[in-house]
Amino acid sequence: MRRVRRPRLAARVPSIASAGAVCAILAAGGSTRAGTDKITADLGGQPVLAWSLASAIASGAFARIIVVVRPDAARGPIEQVVRSRAPDASVVAGGDTRTQSSWAALVAATDADVVAIHDSARPFVPPSLFARCVEIARAEGTAVAGLPLADTVRRADEAGVAIEEVSREGLWSAQTPQAFRRDVLERARVAVGDRSFGDDAAAVRAAGLPVRMVLGERRNLKITTMEDLAYARELVAKGLVGMPALQIR
Repeated sequence: MRRVRRPRLAARVPSIASAGAVCAILAAGGSTRAGTDKITADLGGQPVLAWSLASAIASGAFARIIVVVRPDAARGPIEQVVRSRAPDASVVAGGDTRTQSSWAALVAATDADVVAIHDSARPFVPPSLFARCVEIARAEGTAVAGLPLADTVRRADEAGVAIEEVSREGLWSAQTPQAFRRDVLERARVAVGDRSFGDDAAAVRAAGLPVRMVLGERRNLKITTMEDLAYARELVAKGLVGMPALQIR
């Protein structure tokens, strides 16, 4: 079996990171739907979390990486993954909700001009998508990866009976990374208070601020269930996706 080198955060990064972009990888969820800790589950010989770390590092877009973990004893294995793969990354405790964890990352990213928030359960995020979101957010304030809906959309009742077709024109499915200038996130945090949201873009929109959608990639799937994890493993086994190659310094 081919040995995979564990990526470490380089001491120096390309010039795009010079202004202080920070990547916040959220790894504080409970993995209840997956039935196991999907973040530390094996994926091609590496923990799922290691893939997002490798992609963030390979992007060259970040001066610093923050990993947000659970504020309890269960966070130990996740911290171990971070320390062994990206020892220069910061580890901070998250909250009870995704929104609280995002705000914890924002507070920790005191030196950031742009904060890119990414779900650790999306292991196949391309490095180029990180870089693109940071660049657009720096220029426009926000940059949220997503895909225009391609499937027919129907609304159904509680019994699962179709009621109506919904136009998919202008509809997007949101992904991560979701990148924001720090001042935009700060304004959103103050405006929404203790409210919780499905993602960070929703919090920004609730604060009355515009959100710029950026074309994501279909391979940037989210591992939510065991079936998702099995599919991700199949993609790796077939060589359809691979962990970014890194030069260890």
